[in-house]
Amino acid sequence: MPNTRVYWPSEQDKQPQALDLLHNKQIDMVVNIPKNLTAGELSNGYKIRRAAIDLNIPLLTNARLASAFIQAFCTMTLDDLAIKAWEEYK
Repeated sequence: MPNTRVYWPSEQDKQPQALDLLHNKQIDMVVNIPKNLTAGELSNGYKIRRAAIDLNIPLLTNARLASAFIQAFCTMTLDDLAIKAWEEYK
């Protein structure tokens, strides 16, 4: 899967910036789970999560859910997924 290292909002001298990519719609989904409670990480994480929400970009903040999603994404093919109309779930 193609990927790019993206920098925190507080790392203003480095490119590419996460917020720029979000605002330019170059990021399709954000997985943001704080690994520690430092002020820098919490502040950077908040800015990224806020931008994702404001810009309607899918956001995962729960570690267990993110792990399950990534596991499924990495192990399943499109043929494994049953695509149904919304009405079929009712």
